[in-house]
Amino acid sequence: MISPVLLLWALLSVLVSALSTYSFVQPAWFVTSGQSNSFGMISLCMTRIEVSHTPDYEICEFYGGYFNLGNLPSGAWQAACVLYGAGCILLCCGAFLAVTTSCIPSDVVKTVTVMAGYVQFIGVLVMMSGLLIYPLGLGSKFMKFHCGAGTRMYHSGDCHIGWSFMLAIVGTSLAIFCPVLSHFTDMKARDLI
Repeated sequence: MISPVLLLWALLSVLVSALSTYSFVQPAWFVTSGQSNSFGMISLCMTRIEVSHTPDYEICEFYGGYFNLGNLPSGAWQAACVLYGAGCILLCCGAFLAVTTSCIPSDVVKTVTVMAGYVQFIGVLVMMSGLLIYPLGLGSKFMKFHCGAGTRMYHSGDCHIGWSFMLAIVGTSLAIFCPVLSHFTDMKARDLI
């Protein structure tokens, strides 16, 4: 019989890896005050205004038109992209290990869960580092142009935090519980009462 803690750990692992990876690719980490432009970790969305009678339209693309780490607006965003992206990969590996524990022999489950917990712990630390480094890039010329001259590190000027950045923070915060739960996966239902 599968332990309830093991089931909770596996579900939480899948949830936080999906949330974090989804927020990583979304272009709404910072949004201009009129919500016409948004800037993400690896991409941005800009509203184009047509002079003719056609309606406005939004273009979403990678910085520079294609993904290249060198196209990101600042060195801080490049570092944050590498760190947060690596953390997402580690959380996905941890989620994969968590799901596979239901398919492996019971004498190996504890070893796999502890190993997955350490992978998740490293992933969370790396993601938190990326989240702390990302706002340092607000002082770049690119962000000063779009968010006003008052923009500087950890101060977004005329822009505000978008839903993707908040989702990344929530996903990383919830991911903190995964390594803790991984050490208690051998508890049975009768032990919890």
